[in-house]
Amino acid sequence: MWPYLLPLAFLCAAKKARPPTLAPGDGRKRDWPAIAGHLEMEWLNESPDCDRGASRDGDVVAFKHKGFIAELPSGKTTDGKGRPLQVGLQMDSNIDPETKEDKPLEFTLGSPRLIVGMEAVLRQMCEGEKVRAKIPGALAYNTRAGFLPYDTAVLYEMEMVSITRGDGTIPVETVEKPTSTPAAGESNWSLALVLILLLGMVAGGFFYLRAPKTEKVKGKDAKKDGKKKR
Repeated sequence: MWPYLLPLAFLCAAKKARPPTLAPGDGRKRDWPAIAGHLEMEWLNESPDCDRGASRDGDVVAFKHKGFIAELPSGKTTDGKGRPLQVGLQMDSNIDPETKEDKPLEFTLGSPRLIVGMEAVLRQMCEGEKVRAKIPGALAYNTRAGFLPYDTAVLYEMEMVSITRGDGTIPVETVEKPTSTPAAGESNWSLALVLILLLGMVAGGFFYLRAPKTEKVKGKDAKKDGKKKR
């Protein structure tokens, strides 16, 4: 019996090891310790007094970062625009490409501005710490079509500059608003409604123009009948 149970246990463990695909602002509840368990983190500068996981929604963090491609899916060597990709290629940074200014990025925890894997790392960090984290595609850019091939793992080097504790609320201006682009079904219904209104206007105009002519014809016929009677 054991030879049959072992492969089953292995398959179950393999399924648990794969993280769910999470997108910023998708509304799904976050289990941050479980998400962090899917990351490979190497501490470059670690504080022994750090209270891991103490950060909460509403805290404002300022951090520096560099992002690189860690693993590409088999056979994938270009992005959605045909640009060449390779392992080790830097694709993200807090350094302004034009001014070269090394300005830390500020982020409110809980707001939909960062990939989920990066936010999970930030929630584990304290001020002054540096970490190198490998993030699987499901917690990185899988939901951003065309940026990187699906299931591309990325590597981020992150340095926590400061943490400002909040009151647990997320400012309204940091919450991602829904786009104004209608869904396909809504667009079709809107188009159908416009066409119906246009047809109604055309039909109404047609009958309106026809009505006076009918009255004139009836008037002429009445005169002819009068002449015949005389």
